[in-house]
Amino acid sequence: MTDSGRFDWWTSLTTGFLQATVADPEVRRGRTILAPTSWRPRTTSTVGQPPSSGGVVPESAVVEKDAAAKCRAYLATAQKQFSFEDRRRDLARFTRDFYKKRLQVRASRSLREVFDALADPDTLLIEMAHDGQLPHLGIVRLVLKSHSIARQDSNALALYLVGNHYTAAMRPENLRFGVPLKGGSPDDVKHPPRIRLGKAQSHVPFRLLGPPSAHSLFALRDQVTDFVENNLSHEAKRGHRTLPNARKRILLRLDEEFRMLVLAASEVASFGDWLIRAQYDLFHRMMGEEADRIVFLPMADLTSLLRPELTVVAERANDVSAIKAEVGREQLSAGIEPYTRSAREPPLWAYCLACYRRTRVPWQPGNALELVCPFCASHVVLAAEEAWKWVMPDIIGYEAALFRLGIAGWVVGSHAPYHPVIERTYGRLFGVEMPPKFFLTSVPVFRGIGDPRDGYSRTRLLRAFLEMDPPAVAKGLAGPWSDDPKLRSDLLAA
Repeated sequence: MTDSGRFDWWTSLTTGFLQATVADPEVRRGRTILAPTSWRPRTTSTVGQPPSSGGVVPESAVVEKDAAAKCRAYLATAQKQFSFEDRRRDLARFTRDFYKKRLQVRASRSLREVFDALADPDTLLIEMAHDGQLPHLGIVRLVLKSHSIARQDSNALALYLVGNHYTAAMRPENLRFGVPLKGGSPDDVKHPPRIRLGKAQSHVPFRLLGPPSAHSLFALRDQVTDFVENNLSHEAKRGHRTLPNARKRILLRLDEEFRMLVLAASEVASFGDWLIRAQYDLFHRMMGEEADRIVFLPMADLTSLLRPELTVVAERANDVSAIKAEVGREQLSAGIEPYTRSAREPPLWAYCLACYRRTRVPWQPGNALELVCPFCASHVVLAAEEAWKWVMPDIIGYEAALFRLGIAGWVVGSHAPYHPVIERTYGRLFGVEMPPKFFLTSVPVFRGIGDPRDGYSRTRLLRAFLEMDPPAVAKGLAGPWSDDPKLRSDLLAA
């Protein structure tokens, strides 16, 4: 239950299920998690402005209005250069099926309007993509700013693409809860609270793993609880006052979060889908129904819509390699570390069916794929159609193909060295200019209980929700593009 007395859950967990889970002999006994009793969050919003910000920040509105105008102008030009009406209908159908069959999200009237808008080639689509993780506030801000740009146009949506092809080994920190310990950075915690997958599964793509078990999630909750207790004591020892009911409020919010996470895990079939569903729920806690206008999609599965473009990328692999080498030389001469120093590598990855590690392959769509895994020596030959299920383009090929869906703008969080490679590849392979990019490089800093004195710059959203109401977090992240938002726990005394 929230501090206002409302439940924010999408559906109910049965009391029997929770009691059976908590009664597991391997789970530490303690607080009992009660089942939520309602379906949809009751946060309300005002259409036409970012509902969680309490109104548009003036400085941001200028930037976002200009960005939306650039996206609208780009889309008008793109519509004259290539047709994507069929692709938009495919995207709408894909999204509708993904929400219904995999995320188990009920299609409200608001969502049905979103699905219809996706099929409309005149709808602006503002993309933000990131690797699959428990998101930190910098990622959340990128998504919210994408939504804010979309809100400046009368017919626009934000697309949030989640990298469900990533693995725990690729970004170990992505599965951490992100809680600090006694004034130290969460990065320095020796045994940080995190989703534990095990060494054997660390190289398996999230989309091929099952969701976390209720047992593992409750164990994580108990570990976070211990950190909370230590951090409250630490703040008292160093003379920093917290609100008298800080402990009670944090533990109530913690239980609420983990009920949500357990519910999400019980309704999806893969770890990748769980990461997406959890973020879908978290954003709806911040924004209410307005979050429907942020479309959450899995990066890997979207490639099923991009096969014609990925075929072009594969067939012109030599051209792509030449562009990588060309841009790399320019970057080196400018003193910039290039995207790659191995420009001749093929633009497609293939996953081993035995160990699930990936390796680059010179595959030509339409042909069988023969793969000898360099890690486990497994040998497999896949028929042309089957091969698509095990192939993933690199970031260059992926974005170049994705733009053909009629993407009108791209919000990014850094000046990564692959950006000029993507821009040149898209222009050379498809003969048109890529969508405008909007850089959001500011860094949110959160100061909560147990954090370093100056706060922490990669606070996870789950952790921030323990000490701030969700709409307040969204409001704190809605500041001007050039500013580094400063968020402070509601539970630290002034």
